Formats: sequence, C-alpha cells, structure tokens
Amino acid sequence: MNKEQNDIAIRVENLSKCYQIYDTPRDRLRQFILPRVYHLTGQTPRQYFREFWALKDISFEVKKGETIGIIGRNGSGKSTLLQLICGTLSPTSGSITTHGRIAALLELGSGFNPEFTGRENVYLSCALLGLGKEETDACFDDIVMFADIGDFIEQPVKTYSSGMFVRLAFAVNIVFQPEIMVVDEALAVGDMAYQAKCMTALRRLQDKGATVLFVSHDIGSIKSLCSQAVYLEHGLLKSFGKAASIAEDYVRTVREEMNCDLKAAPMQIDDLSSKHFLPSSKVGQSSIFKVSDEFDERTKLFRYGKGGARIRFAELVDMNDQPVVSAEFNQQVKIKIYLDVQTDMVISVNYYIQDDKKNLILGAGLSTVGEPLLHGTPDSRYSVVYTTRLPLQEGNYSIHLELTSPIVKDQSAEFLDVIDDAIVFNVQRRANRRIWAKVYVENNVEVSPV
Repeated sequence: MNKEQNDIAIRVENLSKCYQIYDTPRDRLRQFILPRVYHLTGQTPRQYFREFWALKDISFEVKKGETIGIIGRNGSGKSTLLQLICGTLSPTSGSITTHGRIAALLELGSGFNPEFTGRENVYLSCALLGLGKEETDACFDDIVMFADIGDFIEQPVKTYSSGMFVRLAFAVNIVFQPEIMVVDEALAVGDMAYQAKCMTALRRLQDKGATVLFVSHDIGSIKSLCSQAVYLEHGLLKSFGKAASIAEDYVRTVREEMNCDLKAAPMQIDDLSSKHFLPSSKVGQSSIFKVSDEFDERTKLFRYGKGGARIRFAELVDMNDQPVVSAEFNQQVKIKIYLDVQTDMVISVNYYIQDDKKNLILGAGLSTVGEPLLHGTPDSRYSVVYTTRLPLQEGNYSIHLELTSPIVKDQSAEFLDVIDDAIVFNVQRRANRRIWAKVYVENNVEVSPV
C-alpha cells in the first residue's frame, strides 16, 4: 500500500442503496413467490415493487484526520450514508473502504438495551466497540463523569429522557477515542450546555488526529468544525469540497426555494408603505457614482441573484477615502457600495464581514440601522456608505454583499444580486495586547477587594 493510500481513512466508490417499496403486504408476498414460478415456466417475471434509491452513485474520499460535514435536507440520504459507512446497512452496489476503529452515534440510544441499566449498557457498548472488561473498568469513571447523569447510571435506560440517552451514548463513544468518529444529528436533542461540551470534545478528538464525519443542520458548526463537506440532494452527490463553500451553496439553495414558496403563498410583501422606503430623488444626488469593469470581471464567478438591480462597484476605505487592504485593529472604515436599478422595486443593501471559514462576524442592512429601504426606479443609481469599525482578531477577512427585495417584512427576501468575497482584506494584530476571540469590544471593569 502506497503512502497516498495510507492517508485515506474512508473511500466511497460508486455507492448506491436501493429500497423496494411495496404498496401492500400482498405485493411483498407476490414478489417473494411469483418470480420463481415465472422462471420455472420460462415467463418474464413481473415486478411488484417500486424502487427508491436512497443513494445513487456516490463517490468521495476522506483523508485521515479530516473532519467532514454532511449536509442536505431531510430525506437526502445523509443517515443512510453514515449507516453504510458504519456497516449497519449493506449497499446495493458500490464499495466502502475504511481504515481505523469506528465509533458511531447514529441515532438515539442505538445499541442500548432498554431493560439494562446505564452501567450495564456502558459495558455492553464498550464490548461491542472491542474493549475488554479491564479496559472498560479503567475508563468507566470518565464515561460517567462526561455523561453527567448522576445516579441514573444505575437505572434502566428505558427510564431515561432523550437527553440522558444522548449523554451516555456520546460519552461512551468519545471516551473510546476512536480513529473514525461518526456523529448523526442525535446531538441536537441535548441541552445547550451539553452541546457545547460535545463540541469541545469533538475538537479535542480532532486535535488528536481522529477522522470525524459530522451530520448537522447547524451551518455554523459545519463551517467551524469541518474542513470538507458532502452535499447530498435526493440521494445524489450534489457537491464535495471545502466546507465553507459547500455550506454557502446549501444555504443559498434553501433560501431560494423558501423564497419561491413564500412568493407563491397568499402572504406577500406587507407593511411597505411610502414611509418605509426612500425615493430615488432623495438618494445619492451629490454622491460620485463608480463603475468598474475589473470589479465585474473579478466577481462574476462569485455572484448570483434574479437581477433587477446590480452592484457595479464596492470598496473598503478609511475615513480619508483611501483604500484599505490591511486594516489596523478597531480601525474606523467605510464600506461603499454603488448599484444601479433596472426595474421598479424595493431594495435593501446589506453587507457581512466573514472570516476565512465564511462565518459571518459583523454586518448590517438598511433596516437594521434604522434606515428606510430604497425604492428603485428604472435607470436609477445609488451609492450606499456604511461607516463601521473592525474590532477583529488578526487574520484574513472578506466582505459579502447583498441586494435583496423583501417578500415578508423582516422574515424573508429574494436575492437580486449577491457577491461573495466582493472585498478581501486583512486585519493586523492588536498593538500591545493580542486578542484571542474573533471580535473584541471595549469593556468596563471594576475590581474591588472584599
């Protein structure tokens, strides 16, 4: 085995899973008996079921030590994929190769006997994971401490709440220190404190070089935890690549579909009387309008939207209107956005500052700063200038720009023009005192002897 193969923790090749769907139990019985009769009589057998492909022709590789997010809507095949990787389901076609001990938290209380106590289920689960009694004895106290269910460890698990189930199941798997950790959405039933505890444990597992497969609808967790992501849609692999980009693609698709549903519903744009928007005659009359072909060319691969309005240029400048490429910590800056409008519509102009993993750090829109929305008219132009500060940890950042039109006020909007990474810049380290959080704002503190 060469070095490249040694680096692979999971290899999925042309993986498919098909289920047979029967309309009635009678059809199931017919399918079991009649095809054999047809074969004996030389007739072409009839099929009494419908095929449902939960997964079809999925291929990707996961390197050792990577954390892979798996995203997609309900029914897209995420849980089926994890079960196939863990070996609890058999594929219809294709192959899966894994290298390393696998621990899986696939569903609530999986592998637990409801009649056994928590203690007995810990020993049972550890045995299934390949640990002997002495090894389980050595880590039992750590499991109980992590699960934090108190005296319930001696009670039958059928008396547990859903959160207690997850606490104990996750504790067994995390203390086991697997080489491959598979986590489905079971963590979502835990309380806020326990979810934070689990995330910390997963990060420590990552630091030790474990491979993690992580299913979640929490896009922030996918971006912050994962290096790569798998995006499934209707059992097909829609995309595989950097987690931040894949997550943004998923969010974009979901938002656009949600907006289509809202537009089709009776509830349309509400409470958008004239007091809620600024006519074009009152906007940007004394402002300089900038257009840049270079900007259009540079951003054309990173923009989308239905049109009707378009960002023609954007810039990050200091208070003297000089371009900012490398900002000082907490520097005051202006974000200038120039747009033109082709149709009569109500528009919000929004920006978000995001880190290198596409986590949104700061941002604003017209309504969030208490300004009326724009009422665009054909061939009108606007300049919108936000003034803000950059109280950010040193590092690379980009600015995500959006022109949106409201569908339901303060709830949903359709995207007219969206540009990811419209402006890229970095922030220098804070002088004298380095900051360790992503954002630092000034604090007042009182220290008194007691």
